[in-house]
Amino acid sequence: MPEARAGNLSLPGRIRARFAPRRGLRRLTVTGLPAMMAVGGIVPILTDGSSAQPSYSPPSRILCAGWQRCDTRGYDSYGYSARGWRAYWRMSPGDECTNYAAYVESTVYHVPTPPYLLGNGGQWAYTAAAHGVLVNHTPSVGAVAEWDGGTFGIGPMGHVGVVEAVGPHDKYIVISQQHMGGVDGYNWTLIKAHQPADAWQEWPSHFIHFRIPRRADVGYFNPRSGTFGLRDSLTSGPAGRTGHLGFRGVVPLIGDWRGGATDAMGYYDPRYATFHLLGAGAGGRTIKARFGPKHMIPLVGDWKGTGRDGIGSYDPATGTFYLRQSQKYGPADEKFTFGPPHMIPLAGDWNGDGKDGIGYYNPKTGIFNLRNTLSHGRYAVSFHFGPPHMIPIVGNWTGLDRHDGIGYYNPRTGKFYLRDRATKGGADAIIRFGPTRMIPLAGDWLGV
Repeated sequence: MPEARAGNLSLPGRIRARFAPRRGLRRLTVTGLPAMMAVGGIVPILTDGSSAQPSYSPPSRILCAGWQRCDTRGYDSYGYSARGWRAYWRMSPGDECTNYAAYVESTVYHVPTPPYLLGNGGQWAYTAAAHGVLVNHTPSVGAVAEWDGGTFGIGPMGHVGVVEAVGPHDKYIVISQQHMGGVDGYNWTLIKAHQPADAWQEWPSHFIHFRIPRRADVGYFNPRSGTFGLRDSLTSGPAGRTGHLGFRGVVPLIGDWRGGATDAMGYYDPRYATFHLLGAGAGGRTIKARFGPKHMIPLVGDWKGTGRDGIGSYDPATGTFYLRQSQKYGPADEKFTFGPPHMIPLAGDWNGDGKDGIGYYNPKTGIFNLRNTLSHGRYAVSFHFGPPHMIPIVGNWTGLDRHDGIGYYNPRTGKFYLRDRATKGGADAIIRFGPTRMIPLAGDWLGV
C-alpha cells in the first residue's frame, strides 16, 4: 500500500526524497511587520499617500487560538493540554511543535512510532524521506506540514504542524500547530496557496505522508438538500470535503464496490428499489441495479468475503433480510428473518473473519443484537450501548484489524459516539461533527 492517505476522495465508505520545486508565493511587503500584525488578527492597510486604501487579503487566517477556545469552536485540540506533557516519538514534551505533531499522528491517525529519530521540525522531511516515507508538495489530511529552518517567520530549527483540511484544487490548507505563541501556544490556521515567500504564515516547505492504517471516518448526509460532508479523522472539526449526492428522498450508501481498498458512495431510491453505486463499473461508471421490493431499508456488505461489497434490503414489516453479493439485478442469495419487525438493520464484520454478518438495533431500548452468520437464528451477542432512539452506525474505527466496531449518532446534538469493538462498554470516541438532524455516514473516505 502507498505511504500516504493522499489524494482526493474517490467518488467512483461504508454506513462504515521526492522533492519538487517549491510553490511560487506572492509578495506582502518589504518588511515583516505587517505579517506579524496579521498574526495578531490585524490586517494592515498600505497607502501611497492618496485617499484610496486598497484592500488586502492576508495569506493566512487564525481560526482559533488556545486549547479550550479551539475545542469550544469545534476545532479539536485532541486533549493535548492533558497529555502533551509526556513525550511522543521521543520528542521533547510540552509546548513543542514536534511533540504535538507526533502526538496527533500516533493517537489520532494510529501511525506507529518511527524506529528512527526525526530530529527538529526542519529536519523531519529529509529524515522521513531518507527512510522511505513519501515526502512531496501535495497536501493531504493527516499529513505533517513541515517548514524548513530559516523559512520566513520560522526559527532555524524549522516547524511542523498537522494538516486538518485541504481546499479544492489545493487552494488552501487548514493546519493545527503548537509552539506558535499566544494562548497555550496553540492554534488552527488557514493558509492560502501561491502566496509570497515573505508572508506569514507561508505555505509549508514539504508535506510528510506517514503511512496511516485504513479505517473508517465519519460523515453526514442532509436528506433535505441531498448534500454531504465528510470528516477525514475521528475528531471534531470542519468537513474535509462536501458535495451533492442524488436528490431529495434518496438513502446514502457507502461501500467498497470494486474491491480496491477504497470506499465509494452511492444511493438507494426507495421509490423504485434501485441501487446506484458510483464508480462501481468499468471506467468509473455508475452501476444501477433494482433489487427487492420498493420502500425497503438498503444494506451494504461483503457477504461472502470477496473483498467487494454486495447489496441487500431489509423489510421492516416482517424483519426479513434479502442479501445479494452481486451488484447487478438478480434474486437474493440469502433470505431469512432475524429479530422482530421494525428494527434498524446492521451489517458488519463482528468477528474479524473477513465476512460481514448482520444485526439489528432496537430503537426503543438502545440494544444491539448481532449475528455472525447470514441465517435465521439466535444472536451471537446482545448488548446495550447508548440511550434509546439513536441512529446506529458501524465502522472499523481503529484500522488495527478486521473487526468492525459500533456507534450511534444523536440527531439532536450532532454527536457521534463510537466504540472500537462490538461489545458492551463506553464510547471510545465522542465527536461533534456537522449540523444536527443529519443522517450519519461511516467509511474510509481516502483509502490507502
